[in-house]
Amino acid sequence: MQVLALLSACGVAAMKNGHPQSKKVLVAFDLDGTLLNGDHEVPARNAAKLRELCELGVVVCIASGRSGPAMYHLIQDLALPAEHTFAVAYNGAVGFRFPRGFSKLDAERKSVVFDQPLEPSCVDFLIEFGQSRGLLAQIYVGDDIFAQCKTEAHYDFARRYAALTGCEHSFVENYDGVDRDKVAKCLVMTDDPDAIAEALKAAMAARGVEATVVRGSPPFFVEVLHERVTKGAGLARLCAELGIDPGACVAFGDGDNDIEMIQAVGLGVAMKNARPNLQSVADRITQLDNNNDGVAAYLEQLQAEGHLPVPMTTTATTKTTPAVV
Repeated sequence: MQVLALLSACGVAAMKNGHPQSKKVLVAFDLDGTLLNGDHEVPARNAAKLRELCELGVVVCIASGRSGPAMYHLIQDLALPAEHTFAVAYNGAVGFRFPRGFSKLDAERKSVVFDQPLEPSCVDFLIEFGQSRGLLAQIYVGDDIFAQCKTEAHYDFARRYAALTGCEHSFVENYDGVDRDKVAKCLVMTDDPDAIAEALKAAMAARGVEATVVRGSPPFFVEVLHERVTKGAGLARLCAELGIDPGACVAFGDGDNDIEMIQAVGLGVAMKNARPNLQSVADRITQLDNNNDGVAAYLEQLQAEGHLPVPMTTTATTKTTPAVV
């Protein structure tokens, strides 16, 4: 297969003479339902495999719908040995670079590689849409999540989201003080995301508003992003910044919001537990799900097939070093 041949060539290049070369391999991982298990934790086997890949010169990227702050503790706990760990956050709206030794208590050490905020007029429309239907709209600016909670149901959604992500809200009486030029995304909170997503799309079409609408996972919100934002587009922008050929990338995912990312890389892998829409476009499907170390097991398979670098034997006289990107 031509794609896998390219991956193999890049993997060999990364190992040449025991040092990382100009051709780099990037592996991207969705979080919920993919790298994380059902308890929203990174299994030890997955974490160990990611650290091994970093030591072999592979660039590791987290690609998630989560905000930056919702990733900080994961980046910290993974403690990858590479000079930098990368993340495509907000479903592709923002790219981050995290230095080695990053701590969530020292978040300003991260840097923004790229960003694509919502149009201010779209933000106004989304606030109006939520208010007209009695729905909570969460607005993301930088590390802040602004929420105008008017009912106990609104606060309940905020608590559920905080329990999932570990992020706290900035509760406001109104959104007048929110900088409309820097909104990365908006969530409309609902227990009927499919119906609200369709209603939102219809309302957008009637008003001439253009944006990307994504069904949330877990399914208690609808996510709205800039019309050009997808995980695939975000990963492509990151690759361009790093000088990495997207054809030399592998991506793992489980949800509909991973479709563009799976299609944008050289090898797109859907989890065994992935939604059917994603499995139908993936190059491969893991044999194990996210609760049984599916990511680590499949990375080991790619190494065995020669598509990713493997640790040098104990008899080797040279050592690999992490790639500096």
